[in-house]
Amino acid sequence: MSKSLRNLKMNDEVYALRRKVVDLIYEAKKMVPLPRIEIKVTEDDPKILGQAVLSSNKIWISQKVVNNYDLRSIVWHELVHAVLGVGHDEKCPLMASTYKGKMEPKDADRLLKSYFRAYGVTDADDDELRFESENSRD
Repeated sequence: MSKSLRNLKMNDEVYALRRKVVDLIYEAKKMVPLPRIEIKVTEDDPKILGQAVLSSNKIWISQKVVNNYDLRSIVWHELVHAVLGVGHDEKCPLMASTYKGKMEPKDADRLLKSYFRAYGVTDADDDELRFESENSRD
């Protein structure tokens, strides 16, 4: 994770921000199989809206994003990084390295589902994920 992002200490305000991200994670779980995701809300950064460590199930979302940006597409973007280990794709509005502006929810949802299908992710026991083929992540 970038050294420029600093986690906010949990208090009522930060909890409310984090809750909005958690609610979206639950919504995503209705569309795609997800493991438990570790979520941190960070101080604002002028260049970073969110961040994830590839294949780590950990995401960081800047506090300014929660109320001022298209939170859904930013969380979906970070989930693709954190769960599938996928890098940026400048041809895809969901996975571009820079924020391209608000996406329609149905478009963001369609792209999230298409990444999970493309990488062959299926449900597994113990809230873990497995890939249908080892080559699907290459």
